[in-house]
Amino acid sequence: MKHIILILMFLLSITSGYSLDNENVEPIIILKNATILDMVSDVGRKGTVIINGQIIQKITSENDFETPSNAITYDLTGKFIIPGLIDNHVHITHGSLKQAQDNLETALMNGVTGVRDMGGDGRMLALLKRNMLIGENNGPDVFFSTIIAGIKFFENDPRPGQVALGAEAGNVSWQWAIDKNSDFDSMVLQAKGLGATAIKIYTDVNKSLMNKVSQAAKKQGLKVWAHASIAPTRPLDVTNAGVDVMSHAGDFIQYELADDIKDRYAFSSKAEATKYKDQIGSIEFDIGNKKVKTLLSAMKKNNSYLDATLWVYTYRDDESALIRAQKATRLAYQHGVKIVAGSDHMINEENSDINIHNELALLVQAGLTNIDALRAATTNNAEGIGEESNIGSIEEGKLANLLVISSDPLLNITNTRKIQYVFKRGKVYKGIDSSRFAKKY
Repeated sequence: MKHIILILMFLLSITSGYSLDNENVEPIIILKNATILDMVSDVGRKGTVIINGQIIQKITSENDFETPSNAITYDLTGKFIIPGLIDNHVHITHGSLKQAQDNLETALMNGVTGVRDMGGDGRMLALLKRNMLIGENNGPDVFFSTIIAGIKFFENDPRPGQVALGAEAGNVSWQWAIDKNSDFDSMVLQAKGLGATAIKIYTDVNKSLMNKVSQAAKKQGLKVWAHASIAPTRPLDVTNAGVDVMSHAGDFIQYELADDIKDRYAFSSKAEATKYKDQIGSIEFDIGNKKVKTLLSAMKKNNSYLDATLWVYTYRDDESALIRAQKATRLAYQHGVKIVAGSDHMINEENSDINIHNELALLVQAGLTNIDALRAATTNNAEGIGEESNIGSIEEGKLANLLVISSDPLLNITNTRKIQYVFKRGKVYKGIDSSRFAKKY
């Protein structure tokens, strides 16, 4: 009888996934007694998060669960759990593959569990996406775009060639030069086959072409990302084309108000370009202006998110541009436009600081509440990527992309830097406390 029972137990173990010795079962991770900022609510709540493999299995405020024998428990009394941060605007392939891998690993230890690359070498991005997904490299999950722009961009800008070495810039699956005769369906299908999440519409694309590209992308289930202003197309036409995320708060409202909009390739000298840029920057705007209200109302109606990239204006050491960008961000936010957080420059090479934390501080300075700044880097970014069912908030069934931090970010947004642990798809890493880099903006 005893032998029969042992045989039945063995058969049960191989059919149900349980082993008799539990050696092959992944441990359950229990994060207990923390304050959970799930991004669904505006406030935190005390509770416990139970992670099973890559997934958040249970969230509870009660000790109503039986702790498995193979569980690893973290007592997080006094600590806070927030979703992993997503940097909505990065460029990670303008160096070597090793540099990209190292920078992404640094970003992960600083709390970044996802990045949205806005134009790079698709071959490298596809490899990084695969390696981060399966854990061959340590780093955030990678979501990337294929750039679609007018022929003038590829003729005048050196950057496409830098990320198309060994191929023809503007004629590969991660960057396409287009005109009215282009086969948009074929281009989008090749981008999708490469593994791109979206197409990014860049410069020298008129209203008609933009609509055609956007329609082709949507038909294949790809997101559409773009700059908020793409000469000769105005921001209102960008949002009306169905663009999901519009980048750079900068002077996008002024470009809607300007009599004539030009791209960077329309000038014969740097002085001429600077003069035009100053003219654009000098245009006054407020919510009382009918065109401003029309633009922001359209963005809200069309669900076009604003990727403000405020940090890039501090990087360029242009205080007046930062002031204008923060004003535009504040008006958009007050008008109900969703804001997403992106740095446009993921890592500071001098000290390895990760700039999404600076972006959060600048968003708060612009007028966002702390919880909405956090949402800009979590739930809103997940929606802009199209991954809201998997990441961006702390909910049962979603991926266990979490940060454990030592202080409350609702009291001070720079507390997102005080990271003790990072969980990426359920795997735990020792976090980096980068609070020494926090700046007062």
